Amino acid sequence: MKILILDGYTLFQSDLAWDVFASYGEVIYRDRTNSEEIKDLPSDVDVIVTNKCLIRREELSHFTQVKLILVAATGYNCVDVQACRERDIQVSNVPNYGTFSVAQHALALLLHYSNQVGMHAHSVAAGDWSQHADWCYTLHPIQEWHRKTLGIIGMGNIGNCFAGMAESMGMQVIYAHTKDLHVPNRRFVALAELAQQSDVVSLHCPLNLATENLINEDFLSQMKRSAVLINTSRGGLIDNLALAHALENKVIAAALLDVLDVEPPSASHILLGTRNAFITPHIAWISLEARRRIVSSMRETLDLFLQGKALNQVN
Repeated sequence: MKILILDGYTLFQSDLAWDVFASYGEVIYRDRTNSEEIKDLPSDVDVIVTNKCLIRREELSHFTQVKLILVAATGYNCVDVQACRERDIQVSNVPNYGTFSVAQHALALLLHYSNQVGMHAHSVAAGDWSQHADWCYTLHPIQEWHRKTLGIIGMGNIGNCFAGMAESMGMQVIYAHTKDLHVPNRRFVALAELAQQSDVVSLHCPLNLATENLINEDFLSQMKRSAVLINTSRGGLIDNLALAHALENKVIAAALLDVLDVEPPSASHILLGTRNAFITPHIAWISLEARRRIVSSMRETLDLFLQGKALNQVN
């Protein structure tokens, strides 16, 4: 068996060994691959492992005997699943690997905004406290989330996990979803009501035709001026121009983002220089524990594939 890993750097980094796949046969490992480089790779691979590297119909045509594509993520829009179905190629993803890590990062973004730990820690390290006349001081208002309302858009595994974290701080949870899940102590509401009532709105839904630019000028205009928007899901859920306008004009207080519509963004991306847009580089998923689960899941899928069984197949 010949296995091709197209973009292994973000998954394996320096703390996970990619050669755990060597027991299955020959492994061709690449830190990263762009579409133009596909044509120069061996065409006779049996298994392809990708994370964000695109395997569209054009790239797929280069590979003559591939039978399994492993997507090292939950989202699999990097692969043309219809083209794979036509060629009887199994596409499998890794569901639920990052539930706790992504929810934890959403919480970290929220607490960073409300408590400004980094700002105050840097101030102390710079000697400001030692020179201060009082026994305490603040450089930014500190906000408590107890009895505030969290609005979750997408009450799946991650949304549910983050909701539980928020509830532990005394927050009330409302949610918008494709249907009422009848979750105890959490109220199912329409999107407009969620926008109007939430002190914090957190996105945990997939990106598709129905959710693209879901957070647009109309939604933002209904939010509280003190409200905070969190996105650890997909950048395309947000209309960038509308969000930039809302932040610059204080329609909402802040946006806490771990994802953008294009990654990496250009230096001129409108949100990079926008007031009160706090952005991290798509790291909510990247804990060592979450990445270990990805590798373990892919190996389990591969083991079953060799037995003629499909696991986590999306096509």
